[in-house]
Amino acid sequence: MSTTLATLDARGKSCPMPIVLMAKAFREQAPGASLIVKADDRAFPEDVKAWCRKTGHQLVSLDSRPGYYEAVVKKP
Repeated sequence: MSTTLATLDARGKSCPMPIVLMAKAFREQAPGASLIVKADDRAFPEDVKAWCRKTGHQLVSLDSRPGYYEAVVKKP
């Protein structure tokens, strides 16, 4: 069984847009799908952690890259 891995580039978007766009992208994905999310909003690390706790999605990784954050999130 393969998993879908899509990328969402939310750089340049201010809170709450990265989370809003991520939630919308996940509505179109099958269970088990993962999404790479790139965002440069300072609130993104805490926002993505809180969103995952609230929705049951798994935060696979959260890394700081030069100029932005990159999260891998998996749909339950």
